[in-house]
Amino acid sequence: MASQWHVGRGGQSTGPYSTEQLRDMAATGRISPGDLVWKEGMAEWADCATVQGLFPATRTAESSPGGPDWNPYQSPTIDVTTASSDDSGSGRMVYAEFMPRLGALILDSIFITLLTIIPGFVIVFGCMMVFGQESGTAIGSVISQLFSFFAQVAYYVVLETSAKQATWGKQIVGIKVTDLNGRRLTVGRSLGRYFAKILSGCTVIGWFLPLFTEKKQALHDIVAGTLVLDR
Repeated sequence: MASQWHVGRGGQSTGPYSTEQLRDMAATGRISPGDLVWKEGMAEWADCATVQGLFPATRTAESSPGGPDWNPYQSPTIDVTTASSDDSGSGRMVYAEFMPRLGALILDSIFITLLTIIPGFVIVFGCMMVFGQESGTAIGSVISQLFSFFAQVAYYVVLETSAKQATWGKQIVGIKVTDLNGRRLTVGRSLGRYFAKILSGCTVIGWFLPLFTEKKQALHDIVAGTLVLDR
């Protein structure tokens, strides 16, 4: 089976590409040394300059770290997920700091409130009209809470799995959510991340783990296998 390469550039992952397509991208300047590549079987991402024969001026067998027997398809030594905010390579991932994440959380809370408060009042008022004031208020409150819950889940899942990879709050502060390889979240992973926030809420400290963890992950990010990155 032909090699299926993925390219990491500007915090985005694209692909898969065949080896021939990868060479064509290098020849036409669509990728350059400093961008990252990965394919199945590689433990980590690697600088595409380390792929033998991809660029005219890249390493030869004589100058490669392993000598003549060096294999460019062995597990690379560059980890795209450990790049710090000082890295400027176009394919590097830069983890979002705590304060932008906090700002996004506050903004998202405001957006969700605005999206649910008016429909909630309408639901309660409609139930009061149908069932009477006392029963309608009780029934309407339950329905309104259910609506608010599903609307909040949809808000996070739909936006985090979109092309923007971010809720409105995250888009405003310039961050996004990805899987551990920088790819767009699947619906399942996004749902898992949302419900894993219950653990962060129960422990409280889970929300503050980005201040201490290497990849600036909150507890729900660790559980769901996600990263929050600068755009």
